[in-house]
Amino acid sequence: MAPNQEPEGGAPSSSPYGRCPPPHVNLPQRGMFLGLAWSGADDAGNHIVAAQIECEPTRARLAKIWRPFRDQPGRLQVIDRFPAFVVEEARWAEGKLTVGLDTPFSLAETHLRQIGLLRRALRGPAPLGKALQERFSSTDLTAAADALRAELGKDRPRLADCYRAVPNSPTGARSHRRTFFGLAALARLDAAFLPWDDPQAGKPTFVEVYPPHVPRILAGIASYRDDDGVSRPSVRASILRVLRSAARLEFEMEQAAQIVEDGEGETLDAVLAAAAAAAAQESGYQQVPHNVPRSEGWIYSMREEPWR
Repeated sequence: MAPNQEPEGGAPSSSPYGRCPPPHVNLPQRGMFLGLAWSGADDAGNHIVAAQIECEPTRARLAKIWRPFRDQPGRLQVIDRFPAFVVEEARWAEGKLTVGLDTPFSLAETHLRQIGLLRRALRGPAPLGKALQERFSSTDLTAAADALRAELGKDRPRLADCYRAVPNSPTGARSHRRTFFGLAALARLDAAFLPWDDPQAGKPTFVEVYPPHVPRILAGIASYRDDDGVSRPSVRASILRVLRSAARLEFEMEQAAQIVEDGEGETLDAVLAAAAAAAAQESGYQQVPHNVPRSEGWIYSMREEPWR
C-alpha cells in the first residue's frame, strides 16, 4: 500500500499504526491493601491519608479513606501511635495486610557509606531508622533531619529513584525531613520490609511506593495536584476512570468526590499507593532490577507498559 493510499474496502484509518489496547492491571483475588500518603510537615497527622482496598475474586473495592492521625497530628505523636495503628489494621486484615508507604525506605548507597550505616541499611529500614535516631538523637525531628542533610552534603538519588523518575532524592531539600520522619516511624515496627525480607505469614508486609508513577504509566499523566495557579480536578477524575477501567477498582461516588476535590492530591496519593502495592503483590514482587543495591531498596508499582 502506498503511503497515502486508502485501505481496500473502507476509509483511511484514524488510528496511528501500532496503537495498543487500553491498559490492563491484574490485582490479587484476595487480600487487604493499605496505601499511606506520607508527610514530613510539623503537623504531619493532618496530612497523612490512608486508603484501604479490599480484593475479592470478583472485584476490587475501595473500602475507605481516612486521616488516621488527625486527632494527634504532631510527628512524635504519629511515631508513638504508628505501631498500634499497623497492628490494628493487620488484625482487621486477619494477618494478611500489605502496606504501600509513600516515603523512602533507605538512602543512596554512597550516603550510607559516608555516614557509616551501610551495614544497618543492608538489614532493612527498621535497623536503619533506629541507627539514624541514635546518630542524630533529638526530640526535634526537624533539627535531626537538617543535621543529617548537612552531614551528607550533595544530594544523591538511589537507583530506584532514577528508574521511577522520582524528582527529589531521599535527602533533597524538599524531602529530607519526610525521609527522616518515615524511617523513624518504621524503626518501631515488627513487619516484613521488601525487598530486604520475604513476606511472612502473620506479619504485615511493607513496600515503598511512589504514587505519581501509577498515572504516568497508565495514562501518561505527569501532574494531578493543584499548583502554579492551575486547578486539576478533571485530571484527578480521569485517573479514577482509568483505575476503574484498567484495574476494575470499584468506589462510591462520595469517595470519588472526596478524591477529586482534594487539590493537594493527598487522598489520591493514598489510593494510588494501595493500588500499586496490590499490583506489586499480584506480580509476586518480581520487579527489582539486577543492578539495584540491596541497601537502597526498591520502589514497587504496577508494571511498565501495562497494555502489553
